[in-house]
Amino acid sequence: MTTTTATKIVCTECRHENEAERIYCHNCGGRLDRSAVIAQKKVEDPKETHRRLRKLLEGPSRTRHNFFVACKLMLAAAGTAGLVQMALPPEEFPAPTKATAPQIDLALENSILRSTDLNYSQNDVNAYLTYRLAGKKKTLNKPFLNFERAAVVFKEGTCVFGWERSVFGYSIYVRSSFRVDTSAGKISAMNTGGWIGRLPVHPKIMEYSDIIFADLWSALDRERKLVAKMGSADFHDGSIALTAPHH
Repeated sequence: MTTTTATKIVCTECRHENEAERIYCHNCGGRLDRSAVIAQKKVEDPKETHRRLRKLLEGPSRTRHNFFVACKLMLAAAGTAGLVQMALPPEEFPAPTKATAPQIDLALENSILRSTDLNYSQNDVNAYLTYRLAGKKKTLNKPFLNFERAAVVFKEGTCVFGWERSVFGYSIYVRSSFRVDTSAGKISAMNTGGWIGRLPVHPKIMEYSDIIFADLWSALDRERKLVAKMGSADFHDGSIALTAPHH
């Protein structure tokens, strides 16, 4: 509740009474002396004053405060869960093998020349990767990020390729899933997703995985080119079948 007090302004020239907000006399046009104006004073209701002060002292709404606290807790929990999933070793990542590595690169060259088909088990390919990359660890090592090994997992229709690197003794695993497409008359790999540790990564993001695997692709460049010359590659559970190109 408010009350307002005001007065008329009397012109000193013609004695005409003017409204309080006027600057010049409505009758003669002379400048009015506004020093006699009584300023409007708003007297605030004591109850309104008490309510406003109490609101200031209470601070922000408890409901709003609790909402933001809950959101922060959920984001923190989601972030922590994501980091835990990234740190966990994948459930499907073959252990290091001590099997004798077949000479897959030479076999691929002969297959292309003599039109012979090839079949390899997952263990054969992983043994070859261990052998082939053993002498290239120095070039594969990065500052604070040491290369440990690479491995494949063959499933029906897909191949999962991944590597293990270590930071201060802690292992990090990155894997990418591929399926083979031969519709264009040559073998090409299409990414179907991936993982960091056990955290799934969307295929659209994994389309840029070549950046992550660039040094490995470079180290295995000869093998990749030879496989690309084959007629087809079919993945089965635990094995791969390579068909020789037609001459």
